[in-house]
This record gives sequence, structure tokens and C-alpha cells, in this order.
Amino acid sequence: MLEALDTGLDQQLASRLRGGADIEAIRAVLVQYRDKGFTAQAVYSHLQFIRLAAPEDVEDRILEAMDIASGYCSAGCRVWDVAQ
Repeated sequence: MLEALDTGLDQQLASRLRGGADIEAIRAVLVQYRDKGFTAQAVYSHLQFIRLAAPEDVEDRILEAMDIASGYCSAGCRVWDVAQ
């Protein structure tokens, strides 16, 4: 099992993913991870882990969040520098 990155943020992210939040609300949590010093790779790995048990509708939102974490998104949506 993957260790939690930040229990509060992990719960917030999971809640938004399960609740059908829009991508901007999910991105806001990713920004908080970055601001707390977590790397894009750490967040991407965490998203990969929670994706394993996710239902299809949640998996789609997780994949969108993974795109943001990896930098595979528009420049205005990026959270981390592409080099990270």
C-alpha cells in the first residue's frame, strides 16, 4: 500500500474525485500538493495507486488529474514545471 502523501489533502482529493468535481476543483488540490513541496512524480504515483480501485467514472477524472501532474495539459492548466 502506498503511504499517504498528506492525509488532509489525500482525503480532499479523493472526495473531489468521487464527488464528480470539475477539473478546476481537482487542480486546486494539486496546487496545494505542489505548495506543500510534493513533486509531480509523487502526486502522479499517488494518483496511479488510487486509480487501481476506482470505478470507471472516477477513473476518468483521475486520468485527467494524472495528465495535469505529468504536464500533459495546456500551459495554463499546468501545476508543476514540465522539467520536474
